[in-house]
Amino acid sequence: MRLSPRLTAIAGMVRQGSRVADIGTDHAYIPVFLIETNKAQRAVASDINIGPLSKAREVIRQRRLEERIDTRLGNGLDVIESGEVDTVILAGMGGMLIRDILKAGQRVLEGVERLVLQPMNAQEIVREWLVHNGYAIVDEDLAREGDKIYQIIAAQPGSQQIDDPFYFEIGKLLIEKKHPLLPHLLNKKLKEYNSIITGLQGATKAGTARRLEEYKLKRGRLQGVMEQCGRKHT
Repeated sequence: MRLSPRLTAIAGMVRQGSRVADIGTDHAYIPVFLIETNKAQRAVASDINIGPLSKAREVIRQRRLEERIDTRLGNGLDVIESGEVDTVILAGMGGMLIRDILKAGQRVLEGVERLVLQPMNAQEIVREWLVHNGYAIVDEDLAREGDKIYQIIAAQPGSQQIDDPFYFEIGKLLIEKKHPLLPHLLNKKLKEYNSIITGLQGATKAGTARRLEEYKLKRGRLQGVMEQCGRKHT
């Protein structure tokens, strides 16, 4: 099975020989790919809605993988037993939802060795939750599809201290590895900051001045990273 750049990057974060749960699996493309390439021993494909799960079951049936991929209908990590899997994938959903699923499923996560997360937004909320709840961010990747840049985060149990909240917004590992797609992500983030600053400059509500200064500082940090990457800011 051939995957899109986003799904390829997600699958690339899974370690060889894993037992995987793909929560919110949609068509089960990632579990199918991981099993067919022998990267995963077994997989669970789950979804909270019967429609996507029915599509997943059909794809799995067509690939004749029913004995190696279980499909389950349910909410978040409720469908997983403790110790059943060592890798959990949460992809294609909002960052706040990913955080809430992780919070609600901490009993199941006790036996999980790796989280592979691809939040569609609010990536800073996901990174901050990980670092403050006993996880270390061990790898990050970016994938591009059209004009969209997707962020993929891999974490494992461990201690990690991030004193600078800027690195919750832009992953430190992406900067350190000078990811080739990082300038595109930074430019999108800069436009977002500029838009917020423009809106705050005309506002008169209490606390506006503090927020305006906060975003100006964020913009300055962002511009500094962009210059390190050799990309002029706009």
